[in-house]
Amino acid sequence: MVVVSSREFRANQRKYFDLARTNDVVITSRSHGSFRLVPVMEDDTLIDRATLDAKIRQGIADYEAGKVYRMNDGESTEDFLGRMISDS
Repeated sequence: MVVVSSREFRANQRKYFDLARTNDVVITSRSHGSFRLVPVMEDDTLIDRATLDAKIRQGIADYEAGKVYRMNDGESTEDFLGRMISDS
């Protein structure tokens, strides 16, 4: 883990962005606390809390209303997913 001050980070941002790809980088600030620098990967999902909560509530409502997909006996996972996609 690499711990740097916010002043050091500001002076050498590129260095710490590159370092964050392979190491934990923590940036400290007396007035704002500490932060971990984490690269966003292609498969990461970024969603705000309100949107996530709304999607969860909608999923619960759909389930309670019976709007669900059920896997048929003997159906492969691949066939099940294909059926779900084609019905959308």
